[in-house]
Amino acid sequence: MFCLAFVLVVAGARIGSYYLRYGTIEYRRYEEQLVAYDTALGAVQWTAPVDSAAFSIRNAIPDRLLDTGTLDVSGADPDDRDTQLGPVTDLDATIETLELPVADPVRPDRDPTVIAAAVLLALFFLAVPVGLAFSPRVDTAQLIGLAIGVGPMFLLPVGLMLWAALRRI
Repeated sequence: MFCLAFVLVVAGARIGSYYLRYGTIEYRRYEEQLVAYDTALGAVQWTAPVDSAAFSIRNAIPDRLLDTGTLDVSGADPDDRDTQLGPVTDLDATIETLELPVADPVRPDRDPTVIAAAVLLALFFLAVPVGLAFSPRVDTAQLIGLAIGVGPMFLLPVGLMLWAALRRI
């Protein structure tokens, strides 16, 4: 119960942080400068010269799940840093409206074969711990010991398989 509450608090903090960083940003183009303006703060967050900055589409899991799009921008001022444009609801329209020189404006396509294979492999890795949890021969103390001792070895491949599946949604 405590672990679930902790995970929910951390997830809520991450979502709130993400919204505060990117949810109030408005993107504008003034001649050859791209400007990220924070409407909540009323201040410019960063600027990038359109002709010398590099723009590339990010293939992020949240973008795939929420049907949004994000551009990576390298060479933004101050300090010639890397930043992002977005997430925006219609990335193609944003690229067209702001007339950005994006080299390859296409994200990788959805791959149901990779998704199915990754989910099936994750389920196979989870079958053993779930079977042990419901086995009448394993008591609670043994189950806790197995979860602490062997659990991380099962979580690594399951996490990797789920990450691979989410990357192709």
